[in-house]
Amino acid sequence: MTDGNEKNHAHAPEMVDLLHASRGCKFNCMPCYVAYLGGKSFRPRPIHKVIAEMESIANNRLFFVDNSLAQDREWLKELFTAMIPLKRKWISHPIMYDPEILDLAAQAGCWYVYQAVIDDSKTIRERIRMLKDHDIGIEGTILLGLDDHDESTIKRMVDFLLEVELDMAEFTILTPFPHTPIREMLERESRILSNNWLDYTCDKVVYQPRNLSPGKLQELFHYAWDTFYAEGGPQLRMGNLFRKVISREMDDGIYRRYDPKRKRAFPGKNVPANT
Repeated sequence: MTDGNEKNHAHAPEMVDLLHASRGCKFNCMPCYVAYLGGKSFRPRPIHKVIAEMESIANNRLFFVDNSLAQDREWLKELFTAMIPLKRKWISHPIMYDPEILDLAAQAGCWYVYQAVIDDSKTIRERIRMLKDHDIGIEGTILLGLDDHDESTIKRMVDFLLEVELDMAEFTILTPFPHTPIREMLERESRILSNNWLDYTCDKVVYQPRNLSPGKLQELFHYAWDTFYAEGGPQLRMGNLFRKVISREMDDGIYRRYDPKRKRAFPGKNVPANT
């Protein structure tokens, strides 16, 4: 049984609710500070607790903010299999690139994933193809300014993203956050240009690139955004992903249309519904 607030909330516009199924990451990638913040060991939650939490969330759309869903194959099989009956639609960071795992992820409602794209290699092409084959959307996270990047590399990367018809792209400038392997390397090589943490926003150059001037890398960052989204901003591309998820929800009989005649209210909040 639900109270009036919960009924109103069910008809409010929904984005995503956040969920952790695990913590920690064993990969310790070069630019990432997750190993410092979350630990270098993979620590999965019991499957039944994850499912119980999912069932307690009214929203059909979830974002698994786990550092990586690519660390334990058997746990993933059990998790995705248990999720299938819930018919939720969800986003995550990378999933294990295994045909059986991706098939289960798609059945369990995977909407789209964040996929790091650092080059146009055969490996990256294969990962994108596998996701598309399972009708899973892709938002690429594209790191600009690696030591093997020059102007032609970055421009070729943008062309590649357009060629493979990536759904979304988020371009960021390599940023040497504290407690990351990349910062340790750049400090050893005296390549840190700024320790003003207000500049550590992933859209400013705070170190000396190997093959580019700081100004040229900043220019190429803007070039990448402008070129990839030349035919429509990220809002339009995100709209296409939302249209896809709504279609899937309608197919599953779980779509809830927003009713503007109902006042918005949120469970547990003692505030007037029209504020």
